[in-house]
Amino acid sequence: MLEVQAVDAFYESSQILHKVSITIRAGERVAVIGRNGAGKSTLLKSIMNAGPRTEGVVAWEGTALADLPPFRRARLGIQLVPEDRRVYGHLTVAENIRMGTHAAPAGRKGLPPEEVIARIPMLGPIARRFGNQISGGQQQMVAIARAVASRPRLMLLDEPTEGLAPAIVERLAEDVRAVSTGDDTALLLCEQNLWFARTTTDRVYVIDAGTIVFDGDWAAFEERNDIKQRYLAV
Repeated sequence: MLEVQAVDAFYESSQILHKVSITIRAGERVAVIGRNGAGKSTLLKSIMNAGPRTEGVVAWEGTALADLPPFRRARLGIQLVPEDRRVYGHLTVAENIRMGTHAAPAGRKGLPPEEVIARIPMLGPIARRFGNQISGGQQQMVAIARAVASRPRLMLLDEPTEGLAPAIVERLAEDVRAVSTGDDTALLLCEQNLWFARTTTDRVYVIDAGTIVFDGDWAAFEERNDIKQRYLAV
């Protein structure tokens, strides 16, 4: 479904990604893990054409996206949930979620907020609160719910556990699994929390200094203590 082939990414003259290649199949759940600053967020932004200058190929269903703008990529069925969440503080939770329906791919009708909230029960009691009246963990789930409302075929999820309490992280893992399987949505998760990544995905890439240094399933990862010690210090 998604192919990233030998992508370099730059912010002005600084190169962040070096010949990165990854693939995501339809309905697959994949993690990219690595230390802070390894290039995870830049990878997701490069897929969306949302910031860095890129060289190489990002292809969707066999067609190179070239310089297709972010909103056009969203309409193809790719949704980015950014690290900083970007919840609208002056809109209610339900209104924030409704905004996601405007990015529904051609031929797929977006989901109404009440249906999305039914999938993520923790949002029910706060549906009428404004975005600036809820906690960080609740904002993270609103950002995910907003993406789910567009019925994406691929959700790009950037560091969702950052700054969240362990109990919230456990609940978040349950909800992410539920929403990614409920509509057969593929998931590309960038994360530092290994437990969360293992719990929500089936396959993993390790990135270090903008280079992919490991690709395999979690069973293969567990056998590679050298990778864990050298690149993740776990």
